Amino acid sequence: MKIWAAVATMLLAVGIPGAASALCRIPPPPAQRVTLEEGASSASLTKGRGTWSGGSMVLEARDGNARSAYIRAADDVRFGENDNDYEGGAYLAVRPHVIADVIGSFSPQHNVLPASSLQGDLDLRAGSGYGYQVGYASRQYGTVGPSIEHVGMDRYFRDLRVAGTMTFARLTNVPGVALSEGISMARYLPCDTENVALSTGRDVENVGFGTPPAVYHSLTISLGDIHRLSSRVGLNVGVGWYGLTGAYDRFEVRVALRERL
Repeated sequence: MKIWAAVATMLLAVGIPGAASALCRIPPPPAQRVTLEEGASSASLTKGRGTWSGGSMVLEARDGNARSAYIRAADDVRFGENDNDYEGGAYLAVRPHVIADVIGSFSPQHNVLPASSLQGDLDLRAGSGYGYQVGYASRQYGTVGPSIEHVGMDRYFRDLRVAGTMTFARLTNVPGVALSEGISMARYLPCDTENVALSTGRDVENVGFGTPPAVYHSLTISLGDIHRLSSRVGLNVGVGWYGLTGAYDRFEVRVALRERL
């Protein structure tokens, strides 16, 4: 029943007409731009696991779809422990139809977050709106190091993007492969970028301070919208529900203010 309810929510979100956004008269942003985003999040956990909170700042420089780079600094509190997290990434069109990205992060305290992570992806843009993705990520939690591979496919239908992904996760201390599947939809309107995502399967998660990450059955759904308030200012909001069988359910709210510098 949870899966069907999540699917129904996704379809409802994508089916919202967006008439107000269609009437938007704000000019599109320039291809070359620098933006600063300041945000906060709050999450409530079931089974007496308390709450999470966090704040972040993201500085991004973009040159259309050809290349972009960003740096992110965050302060997260999970299970009563504080973790700072620093991340950076770069996206580059290495060939006319191939986009590559590299993302790295580290946490000095790494009480709950990974001590470090490194990720690389390739996106092949084929004809007729189709695209194909492949990627690899490695995370380090003390003596345990999950490795995660994913493959995906997407297609653009004018202002709508539909994508599907399969993820394969491995733990160094547990035999076997954890498999999960996800679908997502995004709609690019004149004043809004709406997105909704659903995933289910077996994922690697760290669910407490002082405990190593483990594999859990999961079901997650998230919805978000980036709304342009003016030619320079926008609001990024989102909600998500994350269910981990045997651990807890988590409901999260996110909000951030974006400004073009």
